[in-house]
Amino acid sequence: MFFYTWKDVDRFIQMKRSAWSPWAVAIEVYATEVLVLIKKEDDRVKAQQGLKALFKEKFEENCIRLDMPDLVMPIEYEIADYERTPSLTPLFKSILYHDTAYPQNILQDLPGVPVIAFHSYKGGVGRTLSLLAFAKAWADEKPRERLLIVDADIEAPGLTWMVQKDEECLSFLDLLEIIQCHDDIDVMVEQVMAKIGDVIIPVDTDTKTVEHFVLPAYRYDEQVLDMYSSPENIVNGYNKRYVIAEVLSELGKRLSVSAVLVDLRAGISEFSAPLLFDSRVKKYIVTSTSSQSVKGTELLLKYMNKGLQVSEDVILPEVFLTMSQPNEDLTELSSTLQAAYGGTNEEGFMDNIITELPFASELIRIVSLQQIMSVLTERDFYKNIKNIVRNNYFSGDQGLNLKENLRKDSIAAIHRLARKQLVAENNEEFEVLMTSALKNLIKKFRTEIPTTVIMGAKGSGKTFLYREMLKNKCWEKFASSVQGTDFGQCKSQTVFIPLIASKNYVEITEVFNDAIDNANKEIKGLDFQPTLWVQIREKIESYKQEDREFADWGSLWKDLLLCGINGANTLDELEAGLCQADKRVVFLIDGLEEIFLATRTSQKEKEAIVGLVRETVNYLRAKYKNIGCVVFLRKDVARNAIEVNYKQFESVYERFMLNWSKNEALRLALWLVNQAVPGFYNQSTDISQASPEAIESHLVKLWGRKLGKPTSNEANSSRWILAALSDFNGQLQARDIIRFLQYATMDAGKPVYNDRYIMPNEIRKAVPKCSHEKFEEVKQEISVLGPIFERLKSVQEDKRVLPFERETFNLSSEQEEILKQEGYLRIDNGRYYLPEIIRHALKFKYSRGARPKVLSLIFEK
Repeated sequence: MFFYTWKDVDRFIQMKRSAWSPWAVAIEVYATEVLVLIKKEDDRVKAQQGLKALFKEKFEENCIRLDMPDLVMPIEYEIADYERTPSLTPLFKSILYHDTAYPQNILQDLPGVPVIAFHSYKGGVGRTLSLLAFAKAWADEKPRERLLIVDADIEAPGLTWMVQKDEECLSFLDLLEIIQCHDDIDVMVEQVMAKIGDVIIPVDTDTKTVEHFVLPAYRYDEQVLDMYSSPENIVNGYNKRYVIAEVLSELGKRLSVSAVLVDLRAGISEFSAPLLFDSRVKKYIVTSTSSQSVKGTELLLKYMNKGLQVSEDVILPEVFLTMSQPNEDLTELSSTLQAAYGGTNEEGFMDNIITELPFASELIRIVSLQQIMSVLTERDFYKNIKNIVRNNYFSGDQGLNLKENLRKDSIAAIHRLARKQLVAENNEEFEVLMTSALKNLIKKFRTEIPTTVIMGAKGSGKTFLYREMLKNKCWEKFASSVQGTDFGQCKSQTVFIPLIASKNYVEITEVFNDAIDNANKEIKGLDFQPTLWVQIREKIESYKQEDREFADWGSLWKDLLLCGINGANTLDELEAGLCQADKRVVFLIDGLEEIFLATRTSQKEKEAIVGLVRETVNYLRAKYKNIGCVVFLRKDVARNAIEVNYKQFESVYERFMLNWSKNEALRLALWLVNQAVPGFYNQSTDISQASPEAIESHLVKLWGRKLGKPTSNEANSSRWILAALSDFNGQLQARDIIRFLQYATMDAGKPVYNDRYIMPNEIRKAVPKCSHEKFEEVKQEISVLGPIFERLKSVQEDKRVLPFERETFNLSSEQEEILKQEGYLRIDNGRYYLPEIIRHALKFKYSRGARPKVLSLIFEK
């Protein structure tokens, strides 16, 4: 290190305190000398040796040589007459040389209302705008509650210039001078209350205009240009290190406001430090996406989090990320900022610590408060801040106060229903949730006969949908039951025939027999055999053993449609008979993955699938108006079998694909709970039509807004659950949600909170169980993944850390491609990530800052 001035020497000595503290009470560095205070005369030699070890060749017996020509600093030694304990003050220059930014003795709670500070490393990043949006959101949420807004940006006041100043009205600088002149907080506040003015910020809401109090930075120019008192001067005073926040809090209480918002000076500024390093003050650090702003914010967080004991209830600083461009990838940037908080974040702690405030060009160069408030309303910038205000400051107002017996009974009912529904083949009566895929299916085939392929992953609801169609016996009745209104002219024109089914369907033989009986009743002259689906499976198994050409499979599928039907020897004869009876039939096919187990490697099985879903389905659609076919096909089977133009095939049936978006997954959770606990959803709008906001508000009753109390640093419950169950392709199946509800309700758990049914601990315990079952299902469903997973799982535990490098597991390019294709691997900047849904099963841990990266990769889908 180079020493150009005495201050370089001083900083170096302060940084090395632990090295010299055994032999010195203190070392004081002045412009002209270094004074070493030793405990006793015997320590002089130790001090000389210690200084030589620290300064090396720059140390001489009685001086330290600077790195400037002919400049030295003499060293004096004195025996200290008392012990000196280095004092910690909430200033950057003090915290820099301590292990923690916060005193060992926990500060007492603020005496009045919460104090919320807004800070930024650089100016011009939207800090003041964020504060104003916060104030507007507060007014919109609680129009009867006012705020005190303080412009503490002494060097470059912004709010002060937006409001009408009154020279008789008290300013922030006046407040600082009063604090410096008095020791009693009550006296300080009384003096301020006597002079608090009528400077306000008006905010229009739907019901009224809310007028928030404002404390401007200064009253007149001379006050700011000839400053008497500053935050730094105050905290260096006797017993006043944390008094500024206390006075603001008490002042807010006396004014009957709900909180105090403070706009702080930007940068590494001692003007802002007293509030930044007061652990009782909530801080929002605003940064743009520019590298300078991000690096500066990292530096701020580094020192603000220094020695901070992170827990559920500690008041952590949060980050507002502004000025982002449309479609800009912010995952790496967010992970970088998240890492500044430290910890591995295994259980989703602090998942919501960074909030993106999308760029709003309309807000640039707007100077009037009225314009700002008007333009903010419909912007995502404002909506995201409004969510923070609602979730963190008013989420306890939902009014739910569950009685323990009601809660236990409800949880038991949810568990029973979820457990039954995991086996879709049972006879449990259950309504069908209208999803986008079903809406598209019903809309498409309102007049024409359904002839299509419905794809989905294992657990997406294919079998459940198959069962529901059979239970309704005809297409029109099924569509009406789902849509909730009459469908078509005739309620029983198009009957369902189960052609191929899963082996598990033996459990609902009655449903199958009822469907066949209905077909025979509705269609005279044709005789459908009740064991049709059993015969078909046997014929296909036998046919697989023979040496066949591709064209043979197309012929076989057409023949199989007629298998077990007396009265029609050809499809043309069947068409004629249906036309005469004015009826239609739709053959239902499911369970192909149980028959064709090697579609990835067997050419014969590939040809069998293509012969059905391309040749036969297209043939029926083109030639017959009364013969339809719905094939329920697992997506991986389709992708394995259709090697030519798979994307084209997928696009044809994409509208009907059983993909559960995150909104639909939450909708499904609410829908199932409402089935188990009638009246849980209490709105007039049907759940299938409810807005995402309505869905979320009801789910707050189910599992809370956060995995802790509403004001905690814990993750948002819905987001955490979705992230835990999703893969990198955004796939989250119906079975995943139902299984989660089953495990989360196995035990009612200790009622830590009375505002929700399911406690956070039960949610956390459910996820590893879901992960292990999902893991086993995926290995069975996609057999090629089994060996890859086993390789990942077999490596010693200390290497199973996310992210990992390619060399850690020596995965081949083909193996990486398979993992990525199925949504179980993402590679970002050469680092490898696994989704939550298999992480638990593979027993991977997170390195510092890795979990938010995984969440970002999941939610960018």
